[in-house]
Amino acid sequence: MGKRLLVVCLVVCMVIGSSVSCYAASQGLAEGMGKKLVRGVVNALTGWVEIPARIAQGYNDGMCGDKNNKFGGVFTGIFLGIWNGVGRTVSGASDIVGFWAADPKSNDGIGIPLETEYAWESAAPYDLTSPNFGEATIVPMGNKLGRGLGNAFLGFVELPGQIMKGLKLHAPDLGIIKGLWYWYSREVDGISDIVSCVLPNPKSTMALAFDEKWPWSALGDTLK
Repeated sequence: MGKRLLVVCLVVCMVIGSSVSCYAASQGLAEGMGKKLVRGVVNALTGWVEIPARIAQGYNDGMCGDKNNKFGGVFTGIFLGIWNGVGRTVSGASDIVGFWAADPKSNDGIGIPLETEYAWESAAPYDLTSPNFGEATIVPMGNKLGRGLGNAFLGFVELPGQIMKGLKLHAPDLGIIKGLWYWYSREVDGISDIVSCVLPNPKSTMALAFDEKWPWSALGDTLK
């Protein structure tokens, strides 16, 4: 475990120190890491705020839009608050642990989205049944689990893929650095997606995005 952590730290240092200049976006990399860490700390510490926020929302809006049914709104708000609160806390912890990691380009269609960026903000609740429960709830959860499994179990394929890309660009050292960074990043992102597949997650990602959607995409493109 200690050796693996040391490797991760070395890779991160190499990425920050050696590869950022090759991205023509060194500020974007550092800024993404910073934003991801800040969001993680805030969400991890304030996830519990979802409970009183959703209870208040349920009281004001009633149950299923029926403002006369405030008791039902409060009852639903308790469960939504707990569910959203746990999801926000878990996603915050994931952001903290993996603030250095690259991210997928988007969470669109991946997991149930948290309605707001932060727990104290207000927004219309996500409809788990529109257009139907399968499309609104089951499919996004399945997409999140599928992405997690792909990244966690096949993240290592980034290494040969990025090395091949680096060779084509006459920059094998960059390919090795990116391959190792992307590999560990996909492991972190994948495990997070698997563990939290039934929990809500932020709508957006923060850190610098992977070059490709899937860990095997780079290798597949170079072999064409």
